[in-house]
Amino acid sequence: IMPILKDISDSTTDLFLGHEVGHALYTPQGAITDVIKKGGSYKSLVNIVEDARIEKMIQGKFPGLSRNFYDGYAELMDKNFFGLNGRDINELNFFDRINIHFKIGTRAGVDFTDEEQVYVDRITKLRNWDETVAVSDDLLDYCKNNQEDIEPEFGDNGFDYF
Repeated sequence: IMPILKDISDSTTDLFLGHEVGHALYTPQGAITDVIKKGGSYKSLVNIVEDARIEKMIQGKFPGLSRNFYDGYAELMDKNFFGLNGRDINELNFFDRINIHFKIGTRAGVDFTDEEQVYVDRITKLRNWDETVAVSDDLLDYCKNNQEDIEPEFGDNGFDYF
């Protein structure tokens, strides 16, 4: 479902469309069934990880979209779409920092510990749905074992395929 926002640029519209087409092309139909069985926090986590994968893949398939994604996310940041104005991004929980890192990129200034960076690197290398689920399972275990909040504060910010 594509979010409908007033007064957005063509780049942001293309970002939203590219994102949803990425899910249509690369997220298996019916994948939601097994994900939902594990609960809402897990669904949000899988969606964050899957978003990182499909956005990389759709931009690889259609390289012209890369500029739209960059400009679109800049516009969304300017409009406080993520609700981050006045907040220290690095005080967010791990799931939310992953989400911001993969949507905004290095300009967001997200810091990760060496231990967290291992998961970020794994997400960067994702190629298929099974890998998305495996990383999500490992991330969930990591956060539980480290008493990290497993409820994303702002979910996926309107990019909810599931």
